[in-house]
Amino acid sequence: MPYSLTSLQIKVLLVAATLVTQAVRPAVADEPEPPRRTLDVEVLIQSQPSYRIRSQEWGRVFQELGYSVKFREPRAGEAARIEDLDREDFLATRVVAAMAADGSIRIGKQKFDIEGTKLLTQALDEIQRHGAKGPPDSSPTWGLTDEQFKEVTQLLGVPVENSVELQSSILAVESVGLPTNMRMKFTAAARQQALEQRPESAPDTIELQGFTKGSAIAIVLAQYGLGFRPRYVAPGQYDMEIDRGNESNNLWPIGWKPEQSFSEILPTYLRAIPLDVEDVELSALVGAISEKIGVAHFSSAYALTAKGLDINTLKYTRKDDRISPARLLTAVGDKLELGFDVRVDEAGKMFLWVTTSDDARAFRHRFASVIQK
Repeated sequence: MPYSLTSLQIKVLLVAATLVTQAVRPAVADEPEPPRRTLDVEVLIQSQPSYRIRSQEWGRVFQELGYSVKFREPRAGEAARIEDLDREDFLATRVVAAMAADGSIRIGKQKFDIEGTKLLTQALDEIQRHGAKGPPDSSPTWGLTDEQFKEVTQLLGVPVENSVELQSSILAVESVGLPTNMRMKFTAAARQQALEQRPESAPDTIELQGFTKGSAIAIVLAQYGLGFRPRYVAPGQYDMEIDRGNESNNLWPIGWKPEQSFSEILPTYLRAIPLDVEDVELSALVGAISEKIGVAHFSSAYALTAKGLDINTLKYTRKDDRISPARLLTAVGDKLELGFDVRVDEAGKMFLWVTTSDDARAFRHRFASVIQK
């Protein structure tokens, strides 16, 4: 009987062929470097004569570097800052530095002495290239403007309608569905990992219907040790750059920190309830807590396995059988080096995320102050 391929096998072969092609031909042409910004530099000084003398010295330094600088006393309540003054046809950034009593100046978090002109040149050049937000790879909003970040969040805020195929990372993303005006682009590291054998830790199914595409794609990619970040291409158009990494890397987060307190949006998370915690498997405990508080739960199988943490075999026990889910998960995490967070997707739908303690700390550090627009 002649051998025939199933539709799934055909898809896998097509995906592999696509990725191999991308290995020798870039998926997307290199984008031109954005135009350099105009810098408006001011330095705040005090009224003492020593500041005036230092201002003259710094003025000569800035002039040699090609910058015209205004030295002035601060207005009431004014602080040093870096702020973008962009218009539709003009990119500009205002740098307001502050001079200290020892004659050094501070720009952002960096301090410069009058002898350290090389470091100052590098700092100003970076601001001229990237503006107040800094380089995309060090910005929690990937160097996007507020409007661009809002637009990306809206594109990724569309709910998932289809069931998710987990035979490979690329099929998983395709089954979730790429947002409108977004195209997929692999880094070299992600392409290599996508072509490798499917991790044994990857789950067979994940129920993500009803969750937004941004969080859903981040969740499924995490099962393969991958993630994505948005890259601005043109007005209304973005790349979804898929890369190797986890919560500690410059990737779109698996959900977001809720803006409201749990006492408002999830009071059962803070309320003491009866729970069976006598020598219980962690997966069963997480499932019970998820049911008690009424939110779905997902885990980062790849990251957990890489750390030797299997929630299907790990066990936990305690004598007190009445405790709040928040306190219990904190205690479990501290003992077993796990991270538990109730997060929200781009539309505000809550879920419980289980990962390593390192990844959970990285998430809190990187995205603690990021607010969805």
